[in-house]
Order: sequence, then structure tokens, then C-alpha cells
Amino acid sequence: MFLGSLAVFASLRDDGYSHAHKAVSELGASGAPHAFAFNALGFVAPGLLVIAFAAGFAPLIRVGGSAVGPALLALSGASLVIAGVFPVDMAARESGTSLAHLAGATASGIFWAASLFWMGRLLTRLPSVAGLARITPWFVLFLVANLAWQAMWQATGWPPPGWGQRIAFVGYFLWIALPA
Repeated sequence: MFLGSLAVFASLRDDGYSHAHKAVSELGASGAPHAFAFNALGFVAPGLLVIAFAAGFAPLIRVGGSAVGPALLALSGASLVIAGVFPVDMAARESGTSLAHLAGATASGIFWAASLFWMGRLLTRLPSVAGLARITPWFVLFLVANLAWQAMWQATGWPPPGWGQRIAFVGYFLWIALPA
């Protein structure tokens, strides 16, 4: 849903929106065309689905698995919802809504990355995804790649910043899709 929303709403823009150079959040920014729809379909709905996905691990927790991973994953989804409920204001990046959006987006990645270290152990209890369990902690490298990408862009002006964000989002949603 997120990746589809990203593609569709970017294609609806006629102002030169570029995946390479623009932040994902600009599609849902205050005053952007179709901002409400993008925030609802790109952030809020996927965040709610992540929470539901995390809740689906309750049976494994009841038979002795740790609740930490699913709880962190649910917090990641809740943070994604916050990012959608509070759109960034590109003209006032220090505004309350912009800061809430940034906090939600950042917290979503941090909670997800932390959850990976517990989710791997929990996934070993599911024979159909036991192989994924072994590589789950390595998905944190998608977030690390984004951080390195952004740091390199800040320091040198290259590579285009937008792709770094998208690398992290692909890792996030790819990891969720695989065990789902």
C-alpha cells in the first residue's frame, strides 16, 4: 500500500516532484496536492496494518515467545500513523505538526530496527519462515544504508537524498511482507 501510494501520488504531481531529490513526506506535506489521501493511504493505513501484523504474533507469545519484538513493531506502526496524522509543513519545518511528523517518521524506523533483534527469535517458532528468522536482524542494514546515504548527501551533496529514504522504506515493508 505504501509503495503503491508513493508511485501513484508522485505521478499525479505536475510540479517536478522527483523520487531522487524529494522526501517521501513532501507528497503528504501541508498544501501538497492530494496530501490527505497520501497521508491516509501512505502512512496511516500501512501503520495500522503494521500494528495488526504485530498483534498477530500473540499466539506465539502465549506459548513462551517474547512480547518485546511485537511490541516494538506495533510502536513502529503507531509511529508511522503519527507521521501521517501530522503532515510536514515544508514552509515551517519547526512547526508543531512538522516536528510531530519528523518524530513519528524517525521513531518508526528506530522501533522497527530494534524489533528485528527480537522478531528473529520469534520467527524461529514458525517453520514456514525459519530461514527468514536467521537473516531478520540484518534488515537493520536498510536503515543504516539510509542514514549513511543522508550523511553522505549532507557532507557532499551527492548522492540524491530521496533514494536513501526509499531504501529504508523498501527494507521495512519487504521485511513485513516476507513473514506475512
